[in-house]
Amino acid sequence: MEEWQQGEVIENIKWTSNLASLKIKADIMPHQAGQFTKIGLKVNDNLITRAYSYASAPDEKLLEIIYINIPTGTLSPKLHQLKKGDKIQIMKQATGYFTMEEVPDGKNLWMVATGTALGVFLALLKTDLPWQRFKKIVLVHGVRHSDELIYQDLIQELNKTYPNQLSYIRTVTRDKVADCFNYRIPIGIESRDFQSYANIEINEDSQFMLCGNPQMIKDTSVTLNSFGLKRNRRAKPGNITVERYWL
Repeated sequence: MEEWQQGEVIENIKWTSNLASLKIKADIMPHQAGQFTKIGLKVNDNLITRAYSYASAPDEKLLEIIYINIPTGTLSPKLHQLKKGDKIQIMKQATGYFTMEEVPDGKNLWMVATGTALGVFLALLKTDLPWQRFKKIVLVHGVRHSDELIYQDLIQELNKTYPNQLSYIRTVTRDKVADCFNYRIPIGIESRDFQSYANIEINEDSQFMLCGNPQMIKDTSVTLNSFGLKRNRRAKPGNITVERYWL
C-alpha cells in the first residue's frame, strides 16, 4: 500500500511556459538514483497523483522532479501554480528498477533521453557509480525546441568534473540550432553521427539506458538491434535497458 508524506515546495522553476522543475522538502525513505516517486494534490477532495522520476540524487537535501504543464490536464496545471511554502503530497518510498544496479557491465554507457526524461539521468550522474563502472559515458538529450535543453549549468559542471569521461549530445527536431544535431535520436545512431561526435563505437561493450518517449525507445531499440545489441532482462542480460514515461 502506498504511504504518503506531506512535503513543502521550496522552488518552482519555470524553464519555459510549460516546462518546469519542482524542488520539494520532505522526509522520505532512502532510495536509489533512477527510481521514481508519485506526487499528489487534492482536487475536489480527491487525491490526484502522477509518477515522476527524481532528478535529484539520493543524498541531496531537496527532492526534485521535472514536469510538463498540460493546460487541459488534471494535476499539472495545479503543480504549475505552486509557490514556495505550498504543501504537496509525495510518496514516502520511491520505487522502480531503472538503476545502475540493473545495468550489466560494459566499457561505455549511453544515457539516452527525450524531454523531461533527462532528469533520471541527472540523478544517476550526480552519484559516483556510473563514473566508477564505465570508461566513457554519453548523455544524449532529444527535444523539440532549443529552450527545452535545460540544466545546461549542471551538465557543464559534470563536463568539467569528468572531462575525459563525459560526452554530451544535444539534438533538436523543430528548431535549427547551432552546435546541435537537428534530427531524431535513432537517425543520429543509425547514421553513426553520434558515435563520430563522441568518438565511441557501438558494440558488445556498449550499454544503453533509454528513457522517455515510447516511440523513441521503440525506434532506437530497433536501430540498436541492427548493431547486434539486445534488450536487457533480469533473466537474460543484454545491452538495452529501458524505461517508458508513458504508454
